[in-house]
Amino acid sequence: MDLYTKLSNCMEELSSTFTSRMAAYEEELKNVGSNEASHRTIAGLSRDYTEFKTLVWKTMSALKMQVELLTLGLDRHEMASRRQVLLLHGLPERKDEDHVSQAVSIVTEKLKIPKVSSMDIDSCHRLGADTSKPRPLLIRFQSHRLRSEVWQSKTLLKGSGLVFSEFLTKPRHDAFLAARKHFGVTQCWTSEGKIVVMLPDKSRRKIESPAEFELLAKQFPKCGATNIETTLGALSPTMNKSPSGKKLKRQAK
Repeated sequence: MDLYTKLSNCMEELSSTFTSRMAAYEEELKNVGSNEASHRTIAGLSRDYTEFKTLVWKTMSALKMQVELLTLGLDRHEMASRRQVLLLHGLPERKDEDHVSQAVSIVTEKLKIPKVSSMDIDSCHRLGADTSKPRPLLIRFQSHRLRSEVWQSKTLLKGSGLVFSEFLTKPRHDAFLAARKHFGVTQCWTSEGKIVVMLPDKSRRKIESPAEFELLAKQFPKCGATNIETTLGALSPTMNKSPSGKKLKRQAK
């Protein structure tokens, strides 16, 4: 189901809920006389309050879902605009450097991809404010084919101090960092702007947002430190005993 369908269904459900509940309240008010209305019981008020509170919470949940869907839609649109972009980390900065020439040199010499020229680079510049550390070099390729070829050859840079990464949006970057912290650095990577997670059951799951990571983390929680401490505590009394269970005597010096 696409985002538009989800939003439409959510709006229709919300509108239907409001319409039915308001119609029920209006019908109840019509059937109640003025004298009866002034003598409504506490139980009736409590029931109405509970129903109203349930309706409000359901409405807030629906609105929250709509905001999340709209945010995800904007994020996907932003990620699509970065489809032909890669970031190069670890390249030392020099004054008056030629970014395009540097990018072409790395692609042809280190990644061994021939017949790449400055015409294959749409734009190239340092990303972020000038700091003491080398800033990432943003490279936008003319074609997604060349970008994919560079991405698939990135392992050839191992040991050179240079690293290619995808230009993720902030929500995806936050989700990626959280996933690596939760599941392990070697169990998470990115592919075409999506975060791929290798789960404990050896299956792979693709996520795009922090909300999806939170759901995944709840399904596969990490072992807490308390469990490890409990296990070690249970083993510690036997550490100074022999295999027969008798306590070992301290040897005389």
